[in-house]
Amino acid sequence: MQSRTVDAKTRRRHRAFVESQQFAGELARIPLKWRGRVVSQALELMSVWHWNKIFEPVAVQFVREFAEQYVPAGVDLSQDDADICATAEKVAENVKKILWKAISDTHARDLIEQECSDYGIDMPEVDDDDLSAIIARVVDPRWWRRQLRKVVGRAFEGGNIRLGYVHYHGEPYASNDAVLSRLAQNRRNAAALEATIVRNEAGQEFSIAELAEKTTANKTIRRGELMLRINGFETIAKECNDQGLFLTWSCPSRFHATLHTGKPNPKYDGSDPRTANRYLGKMTALARSALARRGIGLYGFRIAEPHHDGCPHWHMLVFVRALQDYTTPHVKDVASRAIRVMKRYAWRVDRGEPGAFKRRLDVKRIDWSKGSAAGYIAKYVAKNIDGVADHKTKEGYLITTDMAGDRELTPSARVEAWAARWGIRQFQQWGGAPISVWRELRRVPADMVKQAPPAMAAAWDAVQKVEGEKRACWASYLRAQGGALVKRDDLMVTLAKETKTVSGRYEECERVMPYGVQCRQMAGVVFKSVRHTWTPVQGHDARTSAGSGFPWTRVNNCTQPAAPDFAADVSFEPKTAPAPVMFKPDQAAQIDQAWLSLGACPWPRPAVDDRPAWAAPAMTAEEQRQALASWDAIKACPWPRMVPLPDKSPRHGTPRQVTDWRAGRLDVTELSIDPNPTKGNAP
Repeated sequence: MQSRTVDAKTRRRHRAFVESQQFAGELARIPLKWRGRVVSQALELMSVWHWNKIFEPVAVQFVREFAEQYVPAGVDLSQDDADICATAEKVAENVKKILWKAISDTHARDLIEQECSDYGIDMPEVDDDDLSAIIARVVDPRWWRRQLRKVVGRAFEGGNIRLGYVHYHGEPYASNDAVLSRLAQNRRNAAALEATIVRNEAGQEFSIAELAEKTTANKTIRRGELMLRINGFETIAKECNDQGLFLTWSCPSRFHATLHTGKPNPKYDGSDPRTANRYLGKMTALARSALARRGIGLYGFRIAEPHHDGCPHWHMLVFVRALQDYTTPHVKDVASRAIRVMKRYAWRVDRGEPGAFKRRLDVKRIDWSKGSAAGYIAKYVAKNIDGVADHKTKEGYLITTDMAGDRELTPSARVEAWAARWGIRQFQQWGGAPISVWRELRRVPADMVKQAPPAMAAAWDAVQKVEGEKRACWASYLRAQGGALVKRDDLMVTLAKETKTVSGRYEECERVMPYGVQCRQMAGVVFKSVRHTWTPVQGHDARTSAGSGFPWTRVNNCTQPAAPDFAADVSFEPKTAPAPVMFKPDQAAQIDQAWLSLGACPWPRPAVDDRPAWAAPAMTAEEQRQALASWDAIKACPWPRMVPLPDKSPRHGTPRQVTDWRAGRLDVTELSIDPNPTKGNAP
């Protein structure tokens, strides 16, 4: 049997090894915050294997495996957000350079995939796998910034969970690093929203922050809308005598990194909260499918919430009802039948572990005589938004507000940072009519529904809110739509959609967008909604990033010829010389005089065979470089005007560029040429 007991001499040997230069090289990739605990775990492993005198390889292997799992290749986890932005700029510029080497579409994809894998990032996923859309993303520093923030944040948080920083007695729900990063991001977002002014077609101007305050981005509005919908479900359940259940669905022990005592869980398999949340989604989806096959209808809400160590669990307020195709009519207690089915899936994985039957699925039946069913879940809605100061858990622990430097970290901020870091959806409606139709109905003006059919009029009236006079009613909306268990194909009011060509940041694409609603009782009639078109006000949206040109052609014209099937093989050689711009004699004289007074001529600087005739021929190369930089700053070139040579370089581009060139929107000289062309193909 392997012994963990070591004498003082062996312990000193272990300590000397982990402090050696050899082991320091292995720790180089590990962030400083983690090194102490990584070394402690390595020493613990070495104490197990010391009897066989192979402790050094074991320690090295442990550190390498840990770094491989929690430190993505090419990423420094100790960098702050400014460093991430700088890295994004550097990577985007590097992608622009390497794409000049591409000789085909397949080669370009391989280069992009390799660059993404070097930073632990997946290739962009776009519609129809359009290569031009992929290139537009990977040459944009903003795309890399988003991906790097996600990779670095999740890797660092995963390591914090693995090393036991996140638990009741340390940093509950999420590490302080994640919470502080999220608070900083919220401050940056708030500043950007305040600084961005938009104008609609009526001439009204608002900051985006003012518009966001009127939507569910406002936490007060979000909490109020959630409670409104929960109360509406409860009203329908009472009317239909549906049975209510409050469920708490937890993960198996292997998803939990830390015990309630703060000690590491020996059963932990390294799964992160995102993996655990997918497990809960899969099990509940199987249970809902099984209930549907047995003719049991289910509707309600579920809320995702973290355990003290970041592992998620789900609270669900659901109502069940026997449908017409109920397969076991002899079982009158439909709720008991539903509980039995759900427990079968809750116990399906790791069924034999201690405490599985007790903790996996906690069930409470709703007793209408004791009060409102919404009261069972209202606390969890408030806890996960901003309505509860201190969080008290079922284990008896109290999570209070603490400080990190001069920053106040509230429990709600920890929960919000946890959900944002792992991309976990906190609230989800099960069953019922869609919320998208509800929100679209609010945009339909009153004069549009004067002659509307009864279902449309009832649904429209249910969603309207008059301050101090009338509240919106989710229950009335459900009744107008056909009930809480109505199928999507049987909805009385649905969205009216149209396909539009949307010009996004990276490409134009077809999008199906709503523009009103339509009612089954009046087929073919669309009740149009009022939607404003917002455009940024000039001067507030100038956030373009500077950088060198990138190869939209996806091929270097100065290397070997492209393959015959290369999608970008489209010639830009002009059929005829473009007509020169003609000025009247007096206009030409005024323009010449203006440039002459500046000692310059208009941009762009033309290309010539030899070097420009400098005013001071004895200028050094550095002085010439500085002079050119000065002229670049004012978009001009030295006087006298230099005669340009005709551009005979072969050029290639995408079909869109061809269209722009033929329409006169794109000049052939706007396509960059490789500054280091290979011999034999130089322009």
